[in-house]
Amino acid sequence: MRYGADMSESQQHPEPVVIASYETIGQAEVTRAHLAANGLHSAIIDEVEGGAVPVDGENGVRVLVPAAEAELARQILQPD
Repeated sequence: MRYGADMSESQQHPEPVVIASYETIGQAEVTRAHLAANGLHSAIIDEVEGGAVPVDGENGVRVLVPAAEAELARQILQPD
């Protein structure tokens, strides 16, 4: 796909997609490693205060992938 001047910034670079959410950074790191082993890039967003278990209002530890890779990432993470 060629990006032309008529495409907005959001169309050229869609927001990453959350594909999983966990209580601990360790769980998220395992998922990130599994995705990397399958050739996918991911990022971890940790919004848990002080590394504790998330409380009401906190999102926990989330794993994000590029929007274009979200469906493949979900397939990879599904249990057999």
